[in-house]
Amino acid sequence: MDSTATNALAELVRRAQKGDEAAQHELIVSYQHRVAGFIYAMTNRSDYVEDLAQQVFIKMIRALEGLQAPAQFESWLFRLARNTCIDQLRRQKLRRIFLPFANEHENIPEASGAVGTEELDALRHALAQLRPQDRALLALVQEGRSHAEIAEVLSTSVAAVKARLHRAREHLREHYQPQS
Repeated sequence: MDSTATNALAELVRRAQKGDEAAQHELIVSYQHRVAGFIYAMTNRSDYVEDLAQQVFIKMIRALEGLQAPAQFESWLFRLARNTCIDQLRRQKLRRIFLPFANEHENIPEASGAVGTEELDALRHALAQLRPQDRALLALVQEGRSHAEIAEVLSTSVAAVKARLHRAREHLREHYQPQS
C-alpha cells in the first residue's frame, strides 16, 4: 500500500474511532470480501463465513477505539479475523468431542462450494488437513501479502514466517493428490 493510501486509511480509521458511523460502514464495506475470503480459507467452511465475518466486524467496531496505530488497521483487522476463526474451530472441535453422532447426522449434506471440480476438492481436502494457523498463513500469501506484512499480522518475525510457510507448503504437498 502506498503512503497516500496508507494515510487515507489511517484518516478513515481515526474518523471511525471517533464514532463516525459512515467511516465505520466504509471500513466494513472495504474489507468485507477480503475478510470473508480469509475466513473461508481458514475454516474451509462456506457456512461459517457470514456469521464469523459479522463477529469480526462487531469486534472491530467495539475494539476500534483502543487501536493505537490507525495505520496498522489492516494487520490488526486480520489478526482479529484469525483469532475469531481459531476460536470457532476450537469450539467446533469441542462440540464434536462432546456431542454424540446421531443417525440423523448421517443424512446432512456437506455445504456445496462454488466450484466442484475434482482438483478443487483435492485441494480442499489437503487444506483441511492443515492446522488452522497454517491455513491462515497460506490465505495471507494467497492474498498477496509480503512476508513482512504476514509477520506483522501474526506477531512474529519474517524468518519465522518463512519457516512456517515452508512447512505449511510441505504439509499441503503431502496431502494434495489431484485426480489425473
